[in-house]
Amino acid sequence: MAPSPGTDWTDDERAHIGRLETLCRSTKHWEMECSFTDAGDPWCVIYDCHENRIVLHIARIDRRYVVALPLRRPSVNTATMKIAVDMALAELVAMTS
Repeated sequence: MAPSPGTDWTDDERAHIGRLETLCRSTKHWEMECSFTDAGDPWCVIYDCHENRIVLHIARIDRRYVVALPLRRPSVNTATMKIAVDMALAELVAMTS
């Protein structure tokens, strides 16, 4: 189960975010930013600086993970960070191929 609302990413969640960072570093013009909502829930986005658009938004809200890939599909809720990142990576890799 995901941590309580208003808490920072856990070490396990950060490890999965690291997988996204690796892809982001290897993709020209992509940058990653992580921060918190006003309620203190963590989020990350991958932004395409060349196209001026967000390609991924992932957040933990109410003990669930929300994955939004605006160019590919509607947002999806998952129970684990691993599933969220696996799903995001599959879509992002397909976009960069």
